[in-house]
Amino acid sequence: MKKIMNLLLILFLLFIHCDKPANSWILSSPDRSIQIQIETRSAGNISDNSISYKVFKIENQTRNIVLEQSRLGIRMQSRNYLNELVYISQEKSRINESYEMVAGKRLKNINHGNQLKLKFKNQKGHPVQFIFRAYNDGIAFRYLFPDTANKMFTIKEELSSFNLPEDGQCWIQPYDTIGTWSPAYEYGYLKDMPVGQEPPMTTGWGFPALFHINDSWILLTESDLNRGYCGSHLAAEAPDGEYRIEFPHAWEAYGKWDSYPSSKLPWKTPWRVAIIGNKLETIVESKLVSHLAEPNRIEQTDWIKPGKASWSWWGDHTSGKNFEKLKNYVDFAAEMGWRYSLVDADWHIMEGGTIQELVKYANQKNVGILLWYNSGGPHTKVMNAGPRDKMYDPVIRKKEMEKISNWGIQGIKVDFFQSGKQEVINLYLDILQDAAKHKLVVNFHGCTIPRGWQRTYPNLLTLEAVRGAELYGYHKFPPRAVWLNNIYPYTRNVLGSMDYTPVTFSDYKPESGHITSYAHELALSVIFESGIMHLADRIEGYKSVPPGVLDFLKKVPVAWDEIFFLKGFPAKLTVIARQKGKEYYIAGINGEMREKFIDIKYDFLDPGKYEIEMWLDGSNSRSFKYEQKTINAGTKDRLKLIKAGGFAGRIVPINQSID
Repeated sequence: MKKIMNLLLILFLLFIHCDKPANSWILSSPDRSIQIQIETRSAGNISDNSISYKVFKIENQTRNIVLEQSRLGIRMQSRNYLNELVYISQEKSRINESYEMVAGKRLKNINHGNQLKLKFKNQKGHPVQFIFRAYNDGIAFRYLFPDTANKMFTIKEELSSFNLPEDGQCWIQPYDTIGTWSPAYEYGYLKDMPVGQEPPMTTGWGFPALFHINDSWILLTESDLNRGYCGSHLAAEAPDGEYRIEFPHAWEAYGKWDSYPSSKLPWKTPWRVAIIGNKLETIVESKLVSHLAEPNRIEQTDWIKPGKASWSWWGDHTSGKNFEKLKNYVDFAAEMGWRYSLVDADWHIMEGGTIQELVKYANQKNVGILLWYNSGGPHTKVMNAGPRDKMYDPVIRKKEMEKISNWGIQGIKVDFFQSGKQEVINLYLDILQDAAKHKLVVNFHGCTIPRGWQRTYPNLLTLEAVRGAELYGYHKFPPRAVWLNNIYPYTRNVLGSMDYTPVTFSDYKPESGHITSYAHELALSVIFESGIMHLADRIEGYKSVPPGVLDFLKKVPVAWDEIFFLKGFPAKLTVIARQKGKEYYIAGINGEMREKFIDIKYDFLDPGKYEIEMWLDGSNSRSFKYEQKTINAGTKDRLKLIKAGGFAGRIVPINQSID
């Protein structure tokens, strides 16, 4: 009888609560260190039934706020999902999958998180789903419109925001203004900025943006951008620290196309992402952007080969049309054992030989040729660099790719996109899909940031979206490069491969020599990750350094099994170790114009004895000091870094010769 009474009581309680609308939900990460609280405003004096979220970091059973109440909602041209939302149901699930990538800081990955799908309908009965994910290293959310409609819908406003407590600082770059070469996520980061401060221009802030607040590090970005959306950035105004999503500006692509995304239904938006951790290692080592991306769409990937490349353009802008000069860089790539040699602009008007002859010559030396293209089309006004208009039109593009693939070309570098509008996003994806059909690897320049595409289209081996080594000749870059190089590992390179074109010992121009030391430059081959590492210096620049340095550049990998962030702080210092098989590489760079000593522990090593060969700063910034010794996981080192200095080391098991 007692059991029956208890059952009746339970049924009664369920009955009296069945019509009560839910207004708060909690989603925790698998290790319960991060918590998302989602709620509708339907209590007290506020009853508009809009939806918002907060994020907490849980420490010692205490909830510390990371993101304060932040807005959610979508306003379409013909439908609103802002308020008067009616709750329908919830659905919780676990994300637990393993996947491999062709290039990146960690090739074997485990995507493990918790998901909450909240189903609502608006005042007219149209359904919408708010999908949240909580990971041990961050959170993400997106919108899904699940009903089916064959007509086009346009989103006029996305209310999504990240509301950060104001007491903190950030490392963030302004979204660029229109220009021949911009916007291309290359304006350059500003350091130690107060949260909420407006940028020096009204165009907004670009992704990714790094914040340090209440002992937590937060990196904001987006992932899984597909054909149904545009590339977004953060609005310029962030009142009280609330950064909101903003679409491309109307002036982008010279006013061509709409700024607002459009699609038929069903329709999903990109993931809005916040990578979160108490330590910077959580940010630097995170693969959250890849976890959130759509899985690999290319069935066969054994033809996709990461590798290093020689590149003549950095030292000689006219070399792309000079057959003999290009042959020299093919020869150097072969001598160094590098997989590729990149032929840059104007190869279609080559003098002294043809591109087909160069490909044949390179193939005999086991070097693959990569070809540069101007993306063409109405979104760019770069007219004096070609080939142009071979990538924009789908018919022309497919014929061009078929032709160069038959020549034996192994990849393409496509430049000058200058907008995040939906049509330009579609162009990126069209190029990747068509290139895959013809077994061409891809490098995007003058482009958007990584948004998860390297997992979906693994033939995308690298992207620029960074103020890199070619800027040594412009914008008074060399003094800024000292500390900018120490921001990228915490921001841009977290998202995916970064074509900085590093390791330049010679001066770009006599009047704009680099301030970073030789050891700093060598360290960039380890600090920065890129599926194709275009080593940019002139041949004579590389020939001027000790043979052991060249041997280091022969052996350093470009795709890694693991990454270990050892120490550092944005704009000041970065020390990173990486693993490939049984070998390890370690490097550090000084972001300040002052000498410093740093302590290194090798506790990232597997058990056993190792030999390390290390290249450090010499007696001046343009010289090296070489050291070699035996170490193990318990070894500790104290290293001296000169101003703007660095070091790079290779570590091999003791039973494997250092040679």
